[in-house]
Amino acid sequence: MRTHELAGQTIATVGLGDVSYVKSTRRGRDPNEVVRRVHDALEANLDVIDVSPESDTERMVADAVRDLRVRDRAIIATRLDELVQLPSGAPTRDLMLERLPVRYVIESVDAVLRNTKLDALPLVQLPLYAKWQSSTAWPELVGTCAKLVRDGKVRRWGAIAHEPELANETWLATIAIDFSLCQREAVGMLAAVKGKPITVFARHPLAGGGLAGFLGPGVSLARLDDRRVLDTKALEAIAIGVAKLASRVKKEPIAARSCDAARAIFESTPRPPHVVVTTIAELALRYAIDRGTVPLPRVHTAVDLFELVMCAAAERLPEPLIAKIDELFPDPVPERDTDEDE
Repeated sequence: MRTHELAGQTIATVGLGDVSYVKSTRRGRDPNEVVRRVHDALEANLDVIDVSPESDTERMVADAVRDLRVRDRAIIATRLDELVQLPSGAPTRDLMLERLPVRYVIESVDAVLRNTKLDALPLVQLPLYAKWQSSTAWPELVGTCAKLVRDGKVRRWGAIAHEPELANETWLATIAIDFSLCQREAVGMLAAVKGKPITVFARHPLAGGGLAGFLGPGVSLARLDDRRVLDTKALEAIAIGVAKLASRVKKEPIAARSCDAARAIFESTPRPPHVVVTTIAELALRYAIDRGTVPLPRVHTAVDLFELVMCAAAERLPEPLIAKIDELFPDPVPERDTDEDE
């Protein structure tokens, strides 16, 4: 299995992402399957378990780590939500004191310690923004995080952030970004952490299930599934993206023929002579690994977990295949600095 270094600890280069009783139930999954997948992942030597901020889920994951006696290597990555969730288009003034006050961080850490009954939290991830670095509250937050480490309550801190400026924060061991082969708005972070002891987690490496190959027009989702907000236009866009990649995998994804536009692309795209990847999901996960991230997908079934483990053991994708992916879904071009000389 390929490995990665996280703050001096060797970890598998994949992990479980967003383990959640609530979200799994809303997607029509059996909550007992969530428990089984966590146990299976730990037994398969996956180290990072990213946990949704839910007390029952935090408690379950900690129990699994104790039951399997893997406290020396398992990294339960807990998360803190912002105290105040602002709507899109809200004022951009300094709201750090409202959204991530120090007292809230302290109380949240204590609450998770009670839920998990752990001596110390292996990794706590905070939602951070570059503009907060100039806030008068920033030094207090950094100092408080350092004190919680000294007090033995937290071992490492991580950020959920997209702005490369945060890679300069030496107290952060990890930075989690939304990243997949078709979603690269935060790709600048990969360059920013190069040469630094910061691990980049790829959240949503399967683009919310879009790169699992089944999302498309006509898909049937559970009544409370969060993806029901996707309209036909969005589902068609997902299907078209899958169709562009479908000739590069052995197993035809359902979405590749789920609408006329996707079907036309799929049927007119010639298949290369040597196809080395089985599914769209495998392609997406291996690509995320090859870009230097530790992908944290949501895993529901034993088959999904097996595929994830196999991705961690696979060799790097062939360079022509990587080049083709980058051609189909190029990295965003950074905005030019207007202060530069012409």
